[in-house]
Amino acid sequence: MIDAITSSDYRQPEAKVGTVLVDIAIVAAVSLLAFGLEDLVNARGWIPVAVEARGVSAVLSGAIAAVAIVLARGGTLADLGFKRPERWRVVPFQVIGILVVFIAAQSLVPALVSSLVSVPEPDLSRYDSIAGNLGGAIALALVLPLTASIPEEIIYRGFLIGRLTSVFGQHRSGVVLTVFGQALVFGAIHFMWGVGGMVMTFLMGVIWGTAYLLCGRNLWVVILAHSAGHLLFVIQLYLGASIIL
Repeated sequence: MIDAITSSDYRQPEAKVGTVLVDIAIVAAVSLLAFGLEDLVNARGWIPVAVEARGVSAVLSGAIAAVAIVLARGGTLADLGFKRPERWRVVPFQVIGILVVFIAAQSLVPALVSSLVSVPEPDLSRYDSIAGNLGGAIALALVLPLTASIPEEIIYRGFLIGRLTSVFGQHRSGVVLTVFGQALVFGAIHFMWGVGGMVMTFLMGVIWGTAYLLCGRNLWVVILAHSAGHLLFVIQLYLGASIIL
């Protein structure tokens, strides 16, 4: 699998480590500022933010900042992975494959980890209102692609993997560091889901990041997989079933 990634025709433009760190810091700062302002306006009652939507402004702001930085550096949207798949007919199979791998990993990894250390269940109490609420479930399913799937993939796969690749390179160890690096950040930003949620989203980041590279750095494939995963997630919240995504 690593060989398939490292043998890609993709060539990341050269970038100095300092420049990469500045770019990442800008996106992080913009996201944190948006998160802080959201908390402020919510606490003051100026613009009430539903608990299910907390953090959305940070993700959207970070994605906008990431796109702006890439364009300002002379890049294009294709550098973020927004390009036409080589064969559209294989995209559904790629999406299904990504979901199958993640569901299998989500079932097996916790069982293996639990033999070494106790990992709590993800804290998804912020979505309690979705259980049995058909209108709420439909609304959440419709907005998640725009407020989570697309902006998160722009930041963590398209932007962060691109920036880390320019630092770590495309050799085996560089690919591993890149994938696990962006997955660690992706897991950390889901702190509101508790330790169990961060572990779950870290695992998602590893699989989504690997899939992004294996699919020729095509962001659309991973966005579709992420959106399909969110749909299953909402269905499970509505039914009150145990979460696997």
